[in-house]
Amino acid sequence: MKTKRTKSLPILIIILLLSISSAFFLPACIGKKPPRYTIESETTLVTPEETIYGKTTDFGKSSALGQAKTIVVSSQGKVKVMPDTVLVEIVVSTERPTSEEAVSVNSSEAQNIIAAIKSMGENDVKIETTGYSLRPLYNYVENKPPVIYGFDAVTTLLVTTQKIEKIGNVISTAVEAGASDISSIKYDLSDEVKKNAKNEALTKAVKDANNKADAISEAMAVDIVEIYSVNEAGTFYPEPIEYRSSNKLKDAVEAGVGTPIILPQELEVTAEISVVYIFK
Repeated sequence: MKTKRTKSLPILIIILLLSISSAFFLPACIGKKPPRYTIESETTLVTPEETIYGKTTDFGKSSALGQAKTIVVSSQGKVKVMPDTVLVEIVVSTERPTSEEAVSVNSSEAQNIIAAIKSMGENDVKIETTGYSLRPLYNYVENKPPVIYGFDAVTTLLVTTQKIEKIGNVISTAVEAGASDISSIKYDLSDEVKKNAKNEALTKAVKDANNKADAISEAMAVDIVEIYSVNEAGTFYPEPIEYRSSNKLKDAVEAGVGTPIILPQELEVTAEISVVYIFK
């Protein structure tokens, strides 16, 4: 019996020592995250800022695979510019008993108006025919079929110029040369002005996108590291500003009052873009 007790004593002591060591070391490991570490490959040294617990972040590969964290922003840029082009629509209407006479006289009157405008000596004045029609004129009598009593030939001329200050002279000259009506005046943008306005609008759109992305990233407490893509959604130009005269311009010129001054309004050009930012 003494021999058995002597052999059991060392075993009990070992078990007791193991229990005591577990009580000290296990609590130190439970609930703890693995230590941060960096991995150095043959070609790349991963810095501690790019390292997370248990794995490393290969940002370049995630971006290439389209798995990067992104902020997508849509923005607009708007620019207001004054029109630099004016378009005047001149109507020449001729009524005659026969179609042949109406066509002949109307053509002669239109040519006279064109020659009078060209004689002003303005090099940048463009004149073109934008419409022509010939229609019969009917006399309606009760209980009887309509009877043609004549024909109306109508030619529409469009005068375009960038010398807006000269438009009053153009209208006066056309009316004095025999124009039947000044049907409308339109103010528009030349191609050069449109191009410059578009570039300025795009610049504003980019700045607006950057401001939005900065606000979002600041609120999310993240850092934007690069721009992934920029997409131009489109540029939108307004329709020309049109003023219908309803014979008022013609009447004013014929009455000796002069051509009323019509000041153009600003036109707004809008550019839209979409930008994808990558953050970490």
